[in-house]
Amino acid sequence: MVTKGTGFPVVVVPGINGRWEWFEPTVDALTAGHRVVSFSLTEMRPNRERQGSFLAWMRAMDEMLDRAHERKVSLIGVSFGGLIAACYAARRPERVSALILASTPAPGWTPRPADAFCVRYPRIGFPYFAARSIPRLGPEIYRARDSWSKRTQFVAEYARRAIRSPFSPVHAAQWIREWQAFDITEDCGRITAPTLVVTGEPELDKVVAVGGTMQYVRLIAGATHAVLPDTGHIGVITKPHRFAEIAGQFIYAAMSADRIAKPAPAEERARHAS
Repeated sequence: MVTKGTGFPVVVVPGINGRWEWFEPTVDALTAGHRVVSFSLTEMRPNRERQGSFLAWMRAMDEMLDRAHERKVSLIGVSFGGLIAACYAARRPERVSALILASTPAPGWTPRPADAFCVRYPRIGFPYFAARSIPRLGPEIYRARDSWSKRTQFVAEYARRAIRSPFSPVHAAQWIREWQAFDITEDCGRITAPTLVVTGEPELDKVVAVGGTMQYVRLIAGATHAVLPDTGHIGVITKPHRFAEIAGQFIYAAMSADRIAKPAPAEERARHAS
């Protein structure tokens, strides 16, 4: 677990790669005005849990927030992490002050044959999974930087973090199987926290269909939508400061509204005494 910065407490739940280190630029950008907590999914769900339920993430999130000494936080779920964050916001409303879902896949997902093969045989399928990330992410990285030197630098830094904090295809396959067995659509209707759905541009997100992410705007009462320009699926990394600005404004508005709705103890006492 990592904790950085001071201010409104924010928890970043990483995507299917499972490692917070891959999102380090995002975590650092969010420290402007926030106490940011993040962690690796393997840290939340250790190896002993080989056969689990998707709802095991709820207990893991409880334990992680307790370790961080946070009672109520704003949750940012990135991609697969958005599924965990949405389910947690639905089942622990007292602990979530605001919810941000970034490029999160639709609540229900039917894998294509190649995806199903990777989930069933994660070690064998990993080379294919890794190779197809190049055409999926290439156009987005090209758009995100305005010169080849900057694009090369971004790819080198991204690769360096990935090598230092390797992806576990076995864990990822287990988590996907758990998700497949548990549809969170009904949970979305129970979310009461102010919710912001962030997507990239439809033609650039070649990992998760923007139309699928937009389902959360319809499923969650009062949810709003923001587009991170010139990004696709990994906009939180390619444009971390712009994402932090969008997220920060939303979190500040949600926290301010919450404070207005709940008078301070002194104000409450004065009101009852009058």
